[in-house]
Amino acid sequence: MCGRYLFDPRTGELSDYYQELVTIAKEQNKKIAVDEVFPSNQVVTLIADDTQQIVPILTHWGFTGFKKGQLLINARAETVEEKRTFKKPFLEKRCAFPMSGFYEWDSDKHKFLFDSSEPLYLAGFYRNHSTASGLEDESIILTTKPNATIAPIHDRMPVLLSKADVLPWITDVTFARNYLLQTMPDIHPQPVS
Repeated sequence: MCGRYLFDPRTGELSDYYQELVTIAKEQNKKIAVDEVFPSNQVVTLIADDTQQIVPILTHWGFTGFKKGQLLINARAETVEEKRTFKKPFLEKRCAFPMSGFYEWDSDKHKFLFDSSEPLYLAGFYRNHSTASGLEDESIILTTKPNATIAPIHDRMPVLLSKADVLPWITDVTFARNYLLQTMPDIHPQPVS
């Protein structure tokens, strides 16, 4: 968890974020992931600029791991500051993932979409990582214990942010630490055929 999500660039502020990155993606020869988003895709990610304004950037979803081909896409909220790979980015480079919804599978491999009438924001963090082609921004989604609506389907859930909490999440480490201790709001699933 969270292994895939939905990003519909045709709706509201998601469209705005997407449009802001289209030219940048083209210049960098990257493709912005839309519709069903997978790990390793280039994704719309929100950070704060020097003036504390929310801006979208393009990140590679997943940290390159220590083993060849390894990709770390999630970090546990409960241990994020204990893991050497995650601690510094969590403390210094928090971000949010805007989306239309996220997917989960139950133990019988049934797929569910958790969505809302408004865009969802998932808490995460990112880092600048050296690759063969230069520096790349890599991002991770934070997960936590499931609430009552998700527990029957999966044993983890993403850390959900309200739109109002995106900026303090990104800019205030004390807020972020306290936020990770909260129970996540309910969000109801829809079966996906």
